[in-house]
Amino acid sequence: MTWLRLLAVLCATAVVCSATSEAGGSASDPCREPGETAVHLVASDGARIYGVAVGRGSTGVVLVHQYLSDHCEFMYFARDLADRGLRALSIDLRDNGVSRGGAPGRFDRDIAAAVARLRADGARRVVLVGASMGATAVLVAASSITPRVDGVVSLSAPAHFDVLDALRAVKRSRVPVRFVVGTLDRQFAADASTLERAARARDKALLRLPGAAHGSSLLELPRGKAFVLRFVGR
Repeated sequence: MTWLRLLAVLCATAVVCSATSEAGGSASDPCREPGETAVHLVASDGARIYGVAVGRGSTGVVLVHQYLSDHCEFMYFARDLADRGLRALSIDLRDNGVSRGGAPGRFDRDIAAAVARLRADGARRVVLVGASMGATAVLVAASSITPRVDGVVSLSAPAHFDVLDALRAVKRSRVPVRFVVGTLDRQFAADASTLERAARARDKALLRLPGAAHGSSLLELPRGKAFVLRFVGR
């Protein structure tokens, strides 16, 4: 089974994958609550990226969804972060949700645009959190964004996804990194071990959680959520 087919199966069976209709756009975003800000970004190659910002504070967190999903996937966690005094921005990667344009698969550029927005809004410290496909993307983005981000969290990243090579990225990145994976999550568990061993960062750790929870579903497990929150908020 190819990575894309496997991720599609996991999305259908293990997580709730939502999508915002392109026609409706941000004005009818069912996942944005009163007081939350619709954000429109332009990536370096012209891709138009939509997201929702929640909270305030000097630490900003970019939240990046998994395959066949969108920003809605992380809104519950964005609100948890806001309640803890952090600033969160959950985005639709290009060709997902209502984000469109740019080079196919270059999700790292979307993340770079989100980091720039958080910094422009006052974040002095920025952490990236991604799920599955989005985790591969944040690992790649963390290796190239300047100034360097302050941390990156991978929830079930495949070592490679489409044009993105997370294994190569972690070998050259010194950004502090945390990996979280379910022990029964097939290839993803093996990839997490490979990525953690290969990571050049001195500050790195891998949390293996019992079961087959995948991607953002790992944050529904108390140990997984606590592990990520400690790292993001330190």
